[in-house]
Amino acid sequence: MKLYLYPFFRVYLRFCICMLNRLLAVMLFGFFALAAQAQILPLEGRVLNARTGQPVPFATLGVPRRGLGTVADEQGRYLLRLPAGPADTLIITSVGFSREVVLPAALAAGQREFQLMPQEQLISNVTIAHRPVHPAVLGRTQEKGDVRWMAGSSGKETVDDEWGWELGAVLMPKSHALLEEFHVFLLDNQYEHLRFRLNLYTLEQGRPGKPLLSQDIQLTTAAKQKGWLTVDLRPYNLTLEAQPVVATIQWLQSEKTKPANKYFSIPVKRQPKQVMVERENSQALWTIHPMQPSLYFSLLTE
Repeated sequence: MKLYLYPFFRVYLRFCICMLNRLLAVMLFGFFALAAQAQILPLEGRVLNARTGQPVPFATLGVPRRGLGTVADEQGRYLLRLPAGPADTLIITSVGFSREVVLPAALAAGQREFQLMPQEQLISNVTIAHRPVHPAVLGRTQEKGDVRWMAGSSGKETVDDEWGWELGAVLMPKSHALLEEFHVFLLDNQYEHLRFRLNLYTLEQGRPGKPLLSQDIQLTTAAKQKGWLTVDLRPYNLTLEAQPVVATIQWLQSEKTKPANKYFSIPVKRQPKQVMVERENSQALWTIHPMQPSLYFSLLTE
């Protein structure tokens, strides 16, 4: 569930629309609730490394162009809720692995274990330590914004179908840079545990394109931790060229016990340029917004 908190008049307008939609939903609920419930097919299985047979932790599973997907756990186990009699192709991905395409016939035949093949590193990690450099930042460093961009499981008893959600921004390094730290600001956090993945993409036609990272870089929170969440990137020796790049955080995990009425938020600032990107899961369509979230890199630049 994604909620965006705007100034009062926008909230009021949304409230009126929501009340009308809710009234219509209540009228239809009695007719369709049981039928819809019966049409859900929960798929359970594992995602494994094709070379070693070991689990692939936090692999993402999604249906292209639809809001259906989830993330596997530390042991590669997943629970994916799809419509009964699946007619959609399933895509499984993970950082550092080639993606796996599973056709509807394979799902209908009972395939529930998927294997991913490790791939070569895609992003340059050439050091610039011996060149003249100076500290800099890339992104938005402010802790306040015009909007609280919220995600969570409010009103739900499950949360795993929210995993895989991504939020990020288009960034433009002015020159060759070595990444030192990544930071994202949590304004709200009602969870006992949150896990995110840092993703980097090329920019293609104004949207995230090819993934750049081959190493799985994650951020985790303590119980209800708020403020700046930081990950040290120095061990990864990552560099960026002077060309646009898209940086996102991807929601990988949170505790499942009583997830209802829990959420987290990131402050967002309105601006003329369309630089903020978002999608519901790993295979959903990207949406672009004239806003910028509070996330940035500390770096050394030439």
